[in-house]
Amino acid sequence: MREINQTEIASVSGAGLTEFLGEVNTALTEVSGLFDTTVASIKESTDLGQTLGLTYKAIGLNFAKSFLNAFSGFLTTLAA
Repeated sequence: MREINQTEIASVSGAGLTEFLGEVNTALTEVSGLFDTTVASIKESTDLGQTLGLTYKAIGLNFAKSFLNAFSGFLTTLAA
């Protein structure tokens, strides 16, 4: 059985990382847009039930946005 050298490990472990980071950043942009739209809808809402539903949605989107932001930063560090 042959040993894998460090160059082979580096080339395989980083394969596709830049593309994946781009997709994560695209998802982050989409989630941020949805969050902004949801917050705007909360401000315009007059129905309590709708406001509560939108608030719950905004909390989930804010969590997703924070996670994607941290994950993007982590991947950026790995790609450097």
